[in-house]
Amino acid sequence: MPQERTLLYAGREFTVEHVRSLAHHGPGWSGPYTLESRRIIFPVGRTVLDVRSGSGTWLVDGLTAMQFDDAMVYQLRPSTHAVRRSVVVRPHHHPSRSDTAPAFCLLSPRSLYRVHAAQRHLLAGDAGADAAIAGLVDELGTIRRQVPLTGTVARARRLLAQTADREARLSMHEVADAVSRSPFHLARSFRHETGLSLHQYRQHLRLAAAMERLADGDGDLAGIAHDLGYCSQSHLGAVFRRETGVTLGEARRVLAGTSSTSARI
Repeated sequence: MPQERTLLYAGREFTVEHVRSLAHHGPGWSGPYTLESRRIIFPVGRTVLDVRSGSGTWLVDGLTAMQFDDAMVYQLRPSTHAVRRSVVVRPHHHPSRSDTAPAFCLLSPRSLYRVHAAQRHLLAGDAGADAAIAGLVDELGTIRRQVPLTGTVARARRLLAQTADREARLSMHEVADAVSRSPFHLARSFRHETGLSLHQYRQHLRLAAAMERLADGDGDLAGIAHDLGYCSQSHLGAVFRRETGVTLGEARRVLAGTSSTSARI
């Protein structure tokens, strides 16, 4: 898979890179990839793809962090041909794991913001950014692991992940109709399998899209709010602050690289 790598940090405990991965051509599965050593992959951009390892297949989106152990073999099947951007952590020393399957976790908007901010601070060489990455790695051990998804929940999640940043007004009844389930049964199954309600999941995807645009230097907060289906900039701002702990203005300063070294990460 073609990749562009930027070294963000190299220390005794781990190495951190920003990776841009270009989707392989064709709609099918890629060939098998084998990792030489453990990887922890945090998302910093929108993506929708399937990852297959062993007998399991997982849906990966702009909220999904992945953990692969030594010598794991996996395949990819992107749903789009967009560039996938990630922060990849390579621990130098780690205990061996008893399981042989990769781990997939959905990050909260607060944790995802911390990933974006830590990346920005690493680029700037700010003190404490490596500790922020270490904290995020430790936090993954406390987050619920996602199970391989099949059936209606997988179809609903894929639809929401593919449309959250461009068809944000798609109603939950329309989502249920698209996967041929009643809204009640879909809502119950979705929460049971993912740990989030349909509304929470779409909200988190919208905030992930907002963070990506801020990190790309888009300072038009009103335009971002409109594009993501919020009724106003203040509405997006209220949701953003509640879910991430920072204001939109602070996030714009930090993620665009104009913050001081004292900004929170």
